[in-house]
Amino acid sequence: MFTYKDRAGQRVDLFWEKDRAGMKPTHVIVAALDGGRWLMTVHPGRGLEWPGGKAEPGETIEQAAVREVYEETGITAGNFTFVADYVVHADPPFCKRVFAADILSADENFPLRETEGAAYLAESDWEKSAANLSRHMSDEGMDRIRKKVLADERRRNN
Repeated sequence: MFTYKDRAGQRVDLFWEKDRAGMKPTHVIVAALDGGRWLMTVHPGRGLEWPGGKAEPGETIEQAAVREVYEETGITAGNFTFVADYVVHADPPFCKRVFAADILSADENFPLRETEGAAYLAESDWEKSAANLSRHMSDEGMDRIRKKVLADERRRNN
């Protein structure tokens, strides 16, 4: 487990083992890396961030991951793998399940809704693009998650 304070000043616990958070995940974040580029969504108020959101009633967290990625980017993602459970100690506290995923296909004609669609951010440009990242993406926990996904991807490709 890794504990830190996010940019909003809230305590966050990252659990690297599935179902150790002590609560069921109700939100999802998807970190999809494709050929050294991260799939991002462009939120009009927050900037670049990984796609994600809240599960709808009756929806599994995996179903929410597929839906949120598509709704925010027009990308169909699959081959989800657990990365971490991310507990935000807000009032009330909630848990986000973080997945890594593969990009399966892109719908060039999907309707934009709550974001400005997909963007790709090269890993080599991550630090240079910090000003464009949402505050959620620039905290210590997200940095650790990003590094874990990178390490897992390297192991998978070797």
